[in-house]
Amino acid sequence: DLDIDAISLEDTKTLELFQRGETNGIFQFESAGMQKYLKDLKPDNFTDLIAMNALYRPGPLAYIPNYIARKHGREKITYDLEGMDEFLQETYGITVYQEQVMRLSQKLANFTKGDADTLRKAMGKKQKDVLDKMKSKFIDGATAKGHDAKILDKVWTDWEAFASYAFNKSHSTCYAYLAYQTAYLKAHYPGEYMSAVLNHAGSIEKITFFMEECKRMGIKVLGPDINESLYDFTVNTKGDIRFGLGAVKGVGENAVQAVIEERSNGPFTGLFDLTKRVGSRAANKRCIESMVMAGAFDCFEGIHRARYFASEARDTSNVIEKAIKFAGAMSLAASSMENSLFGDDVVEIIAVPAIPDCEPWNSLERLRKEKDVIGFYVSGHPLDEYSFEIRSFCNASIDQFADLNNLKNREVSLAGILTEVNHRLSKTGKPFCTFTIEDY
Repeated sequence: DLDIDAISLEDTKTLELFQRGETNGIFQFESAGMQKYLKDLKPDNFTDLIAMNALYRPGPLAYIPNYIARKHGREKITYDLEGMDEFLQETYGITVYQEQVMRLSQKLANFTKGDADTLRKAMGKKQKDVLDKMKSKFIDGATAKGHDAKILDKVWTDWEAFASYAFNKSHSTCYAYLAYQTAYLKAHYPGEYMSAVLNHAGSIEKITFFMEECKRMGIKVLGPDINESLYDFTVNTKGDIRFGLGAVKGVGENAVQAVIEERSNGPFTGLFDLTKRVGSRAANKRCIESMVMAGAFDCFEGIHRARYFASEARDTSNVIEKAIKFAGAMSLAASSMENSLFGDDVVEIIAVPAIPDCEPWNSLERLRKEKDVIGFYVSGHPLDEYSFEIRSFCNASIDQFADLNNLKNREVSLAGILTEVNHRLSKTGKPFCTFTIEDY
């Protein structure tokens, strides 16, 4: 029942989220630099967000430390000329928006609204010839009103430096409002919001990044589940995020749709129940194998993933193949039942095959198969058993290598898995190798 356009702009939870800089997945406020400034600024009103959105870009960026210092009383708020406070008070004496330049030019130098708009355009497009003409008009008009020409020259120079990058306030307000709405959703509906973010993340790197953000927020990201998953990421009744069946390789949209439709008649009780009820629409071998490897059948207690691939000495068919044959036999029996007085007995004669026991896959094998079909490690990570060593001996992680300036003149040690190694010979016949290393 949420009306996103009717939310309060003074919501404590939302503003606190900005104050902590927890803005991953928040429109316009995601960058590390912005997060650092938000923690320093501690915005406690919507106006601060509008200003930060306008200031965080080339040019005005230099004013952010002053804006923060003035907000918290560490720097005196000053105005170059008397009367400027009328339009600069909300931004602590710092010119942030194009509208402020327009209004001040009208107040200080009697510019018409048309002149003020021409000034805005000329500054934005860096039209030097137009600006030179307007400068003399500005200084003449303002000195006629008793303002000091020297200070006016400084004001004009500041405006020129600032305005070529300046935002108009209306634009920044729209952006900040959209950012505030997304932050409100993240603060009040974290599971629902992050599942939507994951659905629209795109690349594997982005999905991994947002899965880490979910972990930081205390939201579990669970693997696919035949009785709970929809097609995409969704949030369950506990507020955890569940992988969609659509994420599993080899499981098409039609198969997922068939599973969801049939599930409305009650949850599945096991693999044989699934194949019997869904039939060939979603019960082809590859589809089921992929879902098993992804962990979609882990909800059936006592049956680990390896058992679905097990077979007995007298019958080489594995459990998945038996389940498909069983579904076919049930379907055949059901159709012949319509023409038989003893139809019920025919169906009862078909016994549910036994699931043989076997050794479970070790964690590395289980996780490798999981990653093969989903693209991610979900139920764990191969490095989990080395967490003590990683904490004790490593001082860097692979994501830090995105910007090598972080690591300049440092000796780094990191841990990871070699996922690909190629041995080669150089032109001079010397051996070398290239490798791919992955961590969390």
